[in-house]
Amino acid sequence: MRTPALQEDPRYSYSSAQQSLQHESDHNESDHNRIIFGDNLAVLHALLPEFTESVKCVYIDPPYTTAYSWAESTTDLGPTGWLDFMRPRLSLLRALLRDDGLLAVQIDDNEFARLYLLLAELFEERNLKVVCVKMAEPTGLKMASALKYGGLPKLKEYIILAGKSGVRGLHVERVRKGGWDREYNLLVSQVSYGDVRRLKAIIAKPDRSPADLEQADAICARFRFEPMDSAYRREAPSRLGQQDWRYRNAWRIVRSCATSPTAKRLADARRTSLDAACGAFTVETPQRKLYLIKADYNPASAQPRMRLLFADDYLSVHPGDFWSDIKTTGLGDEGGVDFLNGKKPEALLKRIIGMATNPGDWVLDAFGGSGTTGAVAHKMGRRWLLIENGPQCHSHLLPRLRRVIDGTDQTGVSKAVHWRGGGGFRYFRLNPNLEHA
Repeated sequence: MRTPALQEDPRYSYSSAQQSLQHESDHNESDHNRIIFGDNLAVLHALLPEFTESVKCVYIDPPYTTAYSWAESTTDLGPTGWLDFMRPRLSLLRALLRDDGLLAVQIDDNEFARLYLLLAELFEERNLKVVCVKMAEPTGLKMASALKYGGLPKLKEYIILAGKSGVRGLHVERVRKGGWDREYNLLVSQVSYGDVRRLKAIIAKPDRSPADLEQADAICARFRFEPMDSAYRREAPSRLGQQDWRYRNAWRIVRSCATSPTAKRLADARRTSLDAACGAFTVETPQRKLYLIKADYNPASAQPRMRLLFADDYLSVHPGDFWSDIKTTGLGDEGGVDFLNGKKPEALLKRIIGMATNPGDWVLDAFGGSGTTGAVAHKMGRRWLLIENGPQCHSHLLPRLRRVIDGTDQTGVSKAVHWRGGGGFRYFRLNPNLEHA
């Protein structure tokens, strides 16, 4: 049931004529997602009855300076005024956030220190993390000016992460490390991503139990191997290049290599008792190292290629707290809108939303801007709330989300998540009587 303080204007609500082709669930149906036009402070108050402790991820890109552009004019808030502006909004966002939720606030040097101290007050400093993001290239007029006057050009921004009980439980996408090593040329089938994650967790576990080893062997026994190139020809959609397909499937692409004489002796002993259909198995050394062994190796060879290594463990890395890999140039047409100095890359929102949420979770952006958060959340099958009070709500945000729903927006992360359209949203206005509440 919607909050009475918000009034739907069906002239602007929008839904696809078809069910979502991207997701079989109802996460993108039009009665979930909402665009709300109005002052975000009053709107956040209005959302409390329905959404308190319900939002899994909040991303905001608030004004970076004390000069804030309102719908009709620009107001110089001053440092104290900026804090007074942000404090009640962040307090309300905290109230809407789930206990296991994540707040991500993007900011630059101008207000970083003040914002960090404010968030430390609201969430406690131990519950904060800071990510540095490369947001510009050292080229063009910016560098020409820096070289001329001996300054330091601005190339980065910050994302302050906050959680009620800390920043934890994230599933951060890995990033490419150099070029693809052609030694990784076998695709493992008959196992899921969850199976491989469980297997790797057992390998990394220092105090494995017999039950852990039994589970690892059960997963390995299902392994079936196929040359990577033939798997690509069979599986990959025509629009996805082979290099992109390799990295996307790196979690199930392996190579075989030689191992230690001790591990080979253990493998030779175990191999004689295996079922003929067994694809792989494990051996645990006296030092408690757990190796994955390809079952069809040649035991007569002194150093057979028998140990299995997963590509994603060696060809990709965790980005940590310095994100320098996200493309930030040439994005003017992303989403079909141009929003000078205000639009963030869809890849950046994909990483934030992906590391903190699952399909169906609520994502909220109280400074909707050009609609990047909603566009990415929609393509990823999350439910979303966008709040915007500026003219860009109608000139940028609404047209952009309509193109996403129609499937005509194939920019940004659309190809990476196989977005083809579907779903919808409802458009609300704040009750005029509450506009200045």
